[in-house]
Amino acid sequence: MAERTLSAADAALRSRIAELSVHIPCGDLRGPVSGRWQSCRHEDAPEQWEGCDVSRAKDLCIICFRATAGGTSRWSWLACWNCRRVNAAIARLEPEYGERPFALGRHSLMNGIGVRGGAPPEVQEEQIARLLAFAKGDGRLHDWRTREYPRLASRFDPLADIPLRVWQAEWPPSLEASVDAFKRLLGRAPDPSLSSDA
Repeated sequence: MAERTLSAADAALRSRIAELSVHIPCGDLRGPVSGRWQSCRHEDAPEQWEGCDVSRAKDLCIICFRATAGGTSRWSWLACWNCRRVNAAIARLEPEYGERPFALGRHSLMNGIGVRGGAPPEVQEEQIARLLAFAKGDGRLHDWRTREYPRLASRFDPLADIPLRVWQAEWPPSLEASVDAFKRLLGRAPDPSLSSDA
């Protein structure tokens, strides 16, 4: 395959960024990773990785924005291990949130959402409704991103690319950070036993 020609801006960006970094204007990670270049949407021609469902090796967790999640497969998680643990603990300890308070898997089946063949029509209708709701995206998570990511990013130059290691030194990932993120996302403290039970 012929190497593609980069725009002057994209070439300059790649010469400037030496490690995977948080692009502060959008919150995407971009830079070299696993021998490839991971792009963000602000580049002139974002890189597309052949043979991958998604051209991204890592992203910031969609809950805590501290740890990383994601991957190149449609079967990747969008939240870090600690946030998935807290999500599961909330489901166990606070039944009003249902089986999964938040769908944190990229694929619907990872979240227990699908249409079962042979199910009665009324069950299939309910399953189809859940699948359509999943496809639309969770407005709570969108609203959360518009509040939480800018709060964390405000510590840095608004136009910078901050190395992920520097971002995580400022905002260390931890179980406590994940519990705190859920507390603020839900607008109240989760069950007090959550951090020890997660």
